[in-house]
Amino acid sequence: MCKGREIYVVLLLLSSAVSRCLAGVDPAEQQLLKAATNRVDIRSSSAKAFELDAEFTAQFNTPKDGHLTWKWAARDLWRQEITMGDYRQVMVRNGDTLYNSRNEPFIPLRIDELQKLLNVLPVDIDWQFRKIKHQTEGGIETDCIEMSSQPGPHPRNSKRTLCINPATKELVTDEEKDEEQHRRKEFADYQPFGGHSYPRQLKLLANGSVALKVKISSLREATFDQATFVPLPGAIARHQCEHMTHPQAIKTPDPPYPRSASRLGGVATVAVTILADGSVDNVQIVQSAGREMDQATQETVKTWKFKPAMCGNEPVVSDAWVEVTFHHR
Repeated sequence: MCKGREIYVVLLLLSSAVSRCLAGVDPAEQQLLKAATNRVDIRSSSAKAFELDAEFTAQFNTPKDGHLTWKWAARDLWRQEITMGDYRQVMVRNGDTLYNSRNEPFIPLRIDELQKLLNVLPVDIDWQFRKIKHQTEGGIETDCIEMSSQPGPHPRNSKRTLCINPATKELVTDEEKDEEQHRRKEFADYQPFGGHSYPRQLKLLANGSVALKVKISSLREATFDQATFVPLPGAIARHQCEHMTHPQAIKTPDPPYPRSASRLGGVATVAVTILADGSVDNVQIVQSAGREMDQATQETVKTWKFKPAMCGNEPVVSDAWVEVTFHHR
């Protein structure tokens, strides 16, 4: 039998989405969270154009070093280039379209996590305020806002804690736990930029192990010509909008547990494309659970059905992560 599935949608969420988690927060905590959001938001509508360079180490079976360059002119006009070993990726946002050129059929999981880590303070599902507590993080006295995921038809039963330095309004840690995973983001060594502040050191820990370490080597004002934001030939195009809604699972039958499986349990992570009609295409194994379980996952996920991502009343194509956990009984 298989259970414990969770769907991760690959989107670069803007910090304005934080306003969705403020229900139930008293004015003091609401002000603290808004101040922290504004403090780190170097991509606000009034922000200065910038070029950011970062060196990072991503943990796979072995560590892999990489480099990222982000050229940002506006929320709907930017270019991001990533290299990591043999992997190459160029993403260009130009107007209402996001273009992705890469030399692999899917975005590696750590690259997706890197992009989310650089957002510093995103909120990608609805959260409900629980309480605030005071604690010390890395020798810093912080105010920690505790939240839980909102109830719904497919609840994640997640808990999230944002610890903020009340003196500087800088986010120190962002910790999220659910039944399957414990993820902790750490931010340090903030630098001023354009009336905001951005960390030079960023870290992601997954289930207690370091998954990503990022060092910002340069963050500076910049000007760009229009050629910077021309997508590469053959780039994958995805429609974007300000209040895009995520795809929602409608029909997701469990893959059968393979009788021939040589392993007792495992986790298969797949990258999928959810088409505008809600069907699934381009199913790619990202993390293997073993050949038999991978095959069962691929064959079953192809039959899944979703309510597609939406821009207003228009269904749009989107990309998602699907994690399937097999438990032997």
